[in-house]
Amino acid sequence: MKKVAILLPGAIALMMAVSPMLAAHARPINRLAQAPKQEYANKLGLTDAQKQSMKSIREAVQKDIYTNVLNDGQRAQYDAAVQRGEKPGKMMRSLNLSDAQKTQIRDKMRSAQQKINQEVLTQAQRDQIQQMRQQRRNRRGA
Repeated sequence: MKKVAILLPGAIALMMAVSPMLAAHARPINRLAQAPKQEYANKLGLTDAQKQSMKSIREAVQKDIYTNVLNDGQRAQYDAAVQRGEKPGKMMRSLNLSDAQKTQIRDKMRSAQQKINQEVLTQAQRDQIQQMRQQRRNRRGA
């Protein structure tokens, strides 16, 4: 049961982390792309402080991945893709990450997910996330 409560905040963090890896390298975010995240934040009733904490955690993991996981060639490819305005998912796929790099990224993302779950979200919000997940599963199964 606790695993489920940890996974959704992680998915949120992952979704946010896959977006441009560094604020300095990020292109302006389309308002339409922000709508689902904002709607989700509103449903959870996240405070501005919680949103800022999540943003700080996300930016730290993005910087860590950019600096410590990607090699020089991949960083150059990433920067060029940002300049071309490519979508984050496409950028990451185009980097031809090694299995070791994928594992490192996955581990860093899980760590960030756990940090958000433990340090940012309240128990009520974790419970609400779990309930929303269950509703999604029920809709898929129906």
